[in-house]
Amino acid sequence: MTAPLDRRFILCLLVCVVLALLLGFGALRYQEQQQLLSQQQTQAERNRQELLALRVDLQTLLSAESSQLAQLDLQARQLAEQAQQLALYRQVMASDSGAELLLTHEDITPLAETGLFTYRLVLLQPTQTNKRITGQARVKVRALQAGVSVLFSDDTLGVTPVTLDFRHFQVLTGQLQLPEDSQAQTLELQLDLDGKAPRTLSLNWPKPENT
Repeated sequence: MTAPLDRRFILCLLVCVVLALLLGFGALRYQEQQQLLSQQQTQAERNRQELLALRVDLQTLLSAESSQLAQLDLQARQLAEQAQQLALYRQVMASDSGAELLLTHEDITPLAETGLFTYRLVLLQPTQTNKRITGQARVKVRALQAGVSVLFSDDTLGVTPVTLDFRHFQVLTGQLQLPEDSQAQTLELQLDLDGKAPRTLSLNWPKPENT
């Protein structure tokens, strides 16, 4: 009876050793997998941080580029305005028309709304003098309406009077609304100047294909 018991004991012992080995191997594999997972998580977090840093750098570059483009655009507009002013000064200095004041238009542009226009006018003193021009200007438009010549006042056009105060030139800008079924012919500027008799300057309204 002793031999079968010894064989069972030895068999159980072997089974226990195998189980112990399997458990130990499993625990070792689990630890290795945990370490590998931890490394992968660490690397993933490092990659995420690097990606965020790259995004921040990219946003900084884009912001700097946008700022530089805005500055260039502003400088271009300033240069254009300076060129216009220089041209006006040259016109003032070179003019020999003998007129005390001249009216020119740089732009009369129709807007989307029917009859609505923006305008940019220049009132010049084409004489080489430092005498200031002061007073008030009112914009009017002479137009055809139902075949009849009509002079629309600034109140009708929705334009407020402009205070004048300049030596060489003054730029007048704004919007005006022509009444329905009217065709503009001339733009007139009524001047009420300090110490001078009232006067009116006019210029031809641009043709539709040129507005």
